[in-house]
Amino acid sequence: MKTKPSKEPGGKLPGDAGQATLFVVLIMGLFLLAGLGFAVDLANAWFHRQNAQNGADAACTAGIMDMLYSAEGIGSATWFSGGNQVSDCSGNGTIAPCWYAAKNGYSGAHTANGNPSVALSYPTTLPGIPPCSGSPPPPTCVATGFTSAAYLTVNIDDSVSTFFSGLISGSKTMDVGAKASCALVLANSPIPLLVLDPTDSNTLSGNGKINITIIGGPQRSIQVDSNSGSATGISGGSGTIDLSHGGPLGTGSDYGNTGSESQPGILTLGSTSNYISPDPPISDPFSTLAAPTQPGNSLTGPYQHVLAGTNGCQDTTNGCGEYEGGYYPSGITVKKSVDGGSDIFDPGVYYMAGNLSADSNSCMRPSTATGDGSGGTMFYFSGTATVAVGANAGTYGVCGTTTTVPLTTIRCINSGTGTTQLPANIVTLGGLEGNVLLGPCQAPTAGGTNYGDPLGTADPLGEQRGMLFFQSHSSTGAAPGWSGGGAFGLMGIMYFHSSTDTGTSADTLSLGGGSASNTFVVGDIVTDKLSMAGNPTIEMDLNPNALFYVLKATLLQ
Repeated sequence: MKTKPSKEPGGKLPGDAGQATLFVVLIMGLFLLAGLGFAVDLANAWFHRQNAQNGADAACTAGIMDMLYSAEGIGSATWFSGGNQVSDCSGNGTIAPCWYAAKNGYSGAHTANGNPSVALSYPTTLPGIPPCSGSPPPPTCVATGFTSAAYLTVNIDDSVSTFFSGLISGSKTMDVGAKASCALVLANSPIPLLVLDPTDSNTLSGNGKINITIIGGPQRSIQVDSNSGSATGISGGSGTIDLSHGGPLGTGSDYGNTGSESQPGILTLGSTSNYISPDPPISDPFSTLAAPTQPGNSLTGPYQHVLAGTNGCQDTTNGCGEYEGGYYPSGITVKKSVDGGSDIFDPGVYYMAGNLSADSNSCMRPSTATGDGSGGTMFYFSGTATVAVGANAGTYGVCGTTTTVPLTTIRCINSGTGTTQLPANIVTLGGLEGNVLLGPCQAPTAGGTNYGDPLGTADPLGEQRGMLFFQSHSSTGAAPGWSGGGAFGLMGIMYFHSSTDTGTSADTLSLGGGSASNTFVVGDIVTDKLSMAGNPTIEMDLNPNALFYVLKATLLQ
């Protein structure tokens, strides 16, 4: 006769011990397996999401660079223009964003859920980019008026297989997405010696002993935008382009060349200098600078003749012809046979429908009169009117070595923390010799466009002189020229750029030979082409704080 097993303490039979533990372990194991399965799915999705983000970033960057090059006139892409805007990469694999997306594994085929794997959109605004307003404006702001689309967004959807989560959702795939947004923005950038023509050869050319020295300024001192493999054409003589004392530290600055071209043999670099080729172009920094309104008056020559000592006239023999700002339908010609050969210019805007010409043995100097209160002159050339200074200008009488335009006249600010910084050799000389023209420092007293230093007294270097020569944006084939043989001092920006800046439409600035050793350009040169011949000698002192804007492509998010 069998006896029933006695119960253990707690009322459990001996065979029941540990059964609950097995169920707990089994359930926990199932949860762990499910968690592991979801972790595998999520890790796989995260991996694909990171790949998609890399692809979106690459596609967006390539696309916005294409848009930048087209805005610069270097490219002619139309996939983002008007009614031709491409919305996805299905069948559009040759355009820049789709080509780069494909290189990252996203060919443009539709996902399992029917979404395009690479979608393109062109928003009119994006968060985080302020407008170009205020004083001073923000360092990066909205770009308008350059191209039909200034913003690009790339969305990539990747269909990822699911192994465990599909058991719950019922779907064997899930879409993971990535988004990248890019923009063409206006960014504050110091302006170098900038040659803007986008395609031609010999856009920076010279023949003879060429001497260009750049002191201080930004890290990039010279930029040649042409994508030609022979954009730089220097021949004959020895000479030098010396950047060894350029840059913020004075230990060297960079030379950028958009085309793939070997370093010019006459280029001298410093310890912090680089020759960069190929290099993205820099856009026209003055494309949005408003042209002055044509004044209602019509002037033909000096408005008065003054004796030495009046308004800065230094010619004790003949006195000076004194000009004022206004509209000059026939231009201005400075020559010895008129008013003794010495002319002075009151501060103001000179609206030129004819050339600013200076013959041999002439002399141009700034007036110390108040004028419009801007502190300097700005010559605006409409149409093909331009500056045309002949050989040996600036050698006559007081323009020789007998007098100088003093430092107090040259500087915008003469004392305190805002004192304008000048090259040491100008300070040692005590002023400028030869023909001397000074750009404005500030906006006119009565208001209006500020062609001077946009930062004003907030500029850490002190107020710097602004636009001296302003060629009309619509000019075609203008040929500004300043021949050698005489000393000159040009304090301000020289801007000669055609909006159709290639071939015969380009504006070409010519600098002639035999220029005196005490020749200075304290400012910037922005032109389509720069041609030098003979023995031109230019010393440039660049302002690293100049607040002018260039068009740049940027990845925002």
